[in-house]
Amino acid sequence: MEDDLLGEPEEGEIFFTATDKQPKRLNDTLVMRAVQRRLEALYPYLQGHWQRVAFEAAGLGRVLELSQEALQQVRKCAYLMDIGMLHESIHSLIATCTEAGVDYMQDADARRYVEKHPVIGADKLHELGFPRTIVLAVRHHHEWYNGWGYPDGLSGVAIPLLSRLLAVADAFVSIQSDRPYRSGCTATEALEEIVSYSGIQFDPWIVPALDKIVTQKVQKQETLLDKPLEAIPGEEE
Repeated sequence: MEDDLLGEPEEGEIFFTATDKQPKRLNDTLVMRAVQRRLEALYPYLQGHWQRVAFEAAGLGRVLELSQEALQQVRKCAYLMDIGMLHESIHSLIATCTEAGVDYMQDADARRYVEKHPVIGADKLHELGFPRTIVLAVRHHHEWYNGWGYPDGLSGVAIPLLSRLLAVADAFVSIQSDRPYRSGCTATEALEEIVSYSGIQFDPWIVPALDKIVTQKVQKQETLLDKPLEAIPGEEE
């Protein structure tokens, strides 16, 4: 692993200090911003991805009536979950695929390396002194509910709850987003795909929460479209 996936801190940024060989995290927000900045520099087509995942994951958590502490944790995890993608061995292969317009998860060599990023990321967060809850959520955010995921093949509720939330939110945002090798789709289409994998890739307890959120948004939009247009104030007919 690189000595520091975050690279050199900008002026005024301190990620951690060492005391008796134990790292002490000073400011989560600085680390989150540093990770986001580096990821967006390396993967410009993912601009804004992690903010959207944080928003959707927190929305799911509210529907499921999770505690404020859990909501704060899942927001942090959303910004930190792909820190392992900063590793040069992973980025170089993804960049090669992206330049060729190939889905890197369909390339055997690239996929093998990409699937290491949750472990690399979790190890880095542990090194930085993040709590076990966040470290484990990042390590397991690509596990599948039926056990077919990675890195450890966990299944069902053995997968941390925060990881299961991230999996749904990350997929929902990703499916809607344009990528170098494909176009994005609508929220309704993304929901349909996620529903089709409920109990397979995604937690069947969490998927209905996403269904509720998307359905409410669609109904609200349709209600607005049904309303008559008001005359613009101050304009003469």
